[in-house]
Amino acid sequence: MPLSESSPDWDALYRENVTPWDKGAPAPPLLDWIEANPGRLSGNLLVPGCGLGHEVRLLASLPGVEIVTGLDLSPTATALARELPATGLERYVTGDLFALDPEHHESYDWVWEHTCFCAIDPDRRQDYVRAVHGALRKGGSLLAVFYLDPYDDEHQPGGGPPHGCSMDELTERFEASGSFRIEESYTPASAYPGREGLERLVRMTRL
Repeated sequence: MPLSESSPDWDALYRENVTPWDKGAPAPPLLDWIEANPGRLSGNLLVPGCGLGHEVRLLASLPGVEIVTGLDLSPTATALARELPATGLERYVTGDLFALDPEHHESYDWVWEHTCFCAIDPDRRQDYVRAVHGALRKGGSLLAVFYLDPYDDEHQPGGGPPHGCSMDELTERFEASGSFRIEESYTPASAYPGREGLERLVRMTRL
């Protein structure tokens, strides 16, 4: 996840094993989307905020997928991800999505987003749009599950991460900015326990 002054110390949290966002398995909406769209994912994929790489390994196992790059700010997370059995051509890079090396520019056919957008400071969301747009090839796709409503009795707006968002905001930032075209948008039928009905799966094309 990208760093900002208000970000938690992600690496310290991984070192201390305080990672409630890590569910130990890929996101159920991604599993369902892959099942409904066999063979759709292909080429080179980027997974920002990959953590321990559960979804990197799932994506790398798919036929037609070439290299999957898991990116995370935390060197502890990427080191732990490398220790887990590989399923295909995957790599883990320690780095900042907002300061990608030139090798990542227009290098990816797909970006998979899950828990990175909601983890960054909302003031940097337009930077996120620019970074993902810059990493994708023209005509490439952003496949994302956005956590619209992470709030409860203990966690209120302004107290994140995770930070919530609305579909109107997503449309404004990604589509109305002229960076992407939304192709698909729906509430996933499955989710991690406690997130049912609170997420939105969106697929977009990079313009």
